[in-house]
Amino acid sequence: MKDALTATIHQLKFRELDLNGRAKLAVKDIEDKTFWKAIYTILHAVFPALCALQFCDSNTPAMDKIYHLCFHTTNAIELSIDLLNDESLFGPIAEHESVGLDREEEEVYGFIAVDR
Repeated sequence: MKDALTATIHQLKFRELDLNGRAKLAVKDIEDKTFWKAIYTILHAVFPALCALQFCDSNTPAMDKIYHLCFHTTNAIELSIDLLNDESLFGPIAEHESVGLDREEEEVYGFIAVDR
């Protein structure tokens, strides 16, 4: 996908377009290796959850598959925690916020899980 987008932005017809500010930022993202590493990190962490949502959206019994994918989602997120909290990929965490995923967990569940 990255190669196709890179080829598109380097074509003469694309360079002749009058781009607004947001489009220019999108072009910069396409050429940014850190952006692609961040995208990969997020997709690696949430892919099992996306598969589980696909089963939830279907009209067939799949509770065992959803349970299995939820287990894999937990593992994928735990394996990706260091990358998800990497400030070089996702920016610094504000002083008033707790560390990355802990803050998100508190927002979703209303508490921070003590034992993991």
